[in-house]
Amino acid sequence: MEEQRNKLKNNDWEGHWAPASEWCDVCVHKFDYIIKLENEPEELIFLLRKLGLYDDRKMFLSLHNNSTLSPSTMDEIQAFSNLLTSRQKQFLNKFYYVDFEMFGYDNLYVDN
Repeated sequence: MEEQRNKLKNNDWEGHWAPASEWCDVCVHKFDYIIKLENEPEELIFLLRKLGLYDDRKMFLSLHNNSTLSPSTMDEIQAFSNLLTSRQKQFLNKFYYVDFEMFGYDNLYVDN
């Protein structure tokens, strides 16, 4: 995690870790849908139906895009969060602050 933290801090991130606010300007563009991939596949299936692509869903719901065919549970998210130190959580809360605000996420709970 420390190596990843240093990459983020130095703007040396891969696209996967970049804050959405860096590449997805929701203030300029009008989006019809914003889906949260932690709720995949339900939200992705909803979007595929809306776009008329439901018949092609196997292409989107495959191992190639890391779909587990079930959403992350709160227990899984909490278990991952528990692996992080308070310092790491503080960093992530600050780094992704704009994303958390734009997309309605809570900050990670930080022990004092």
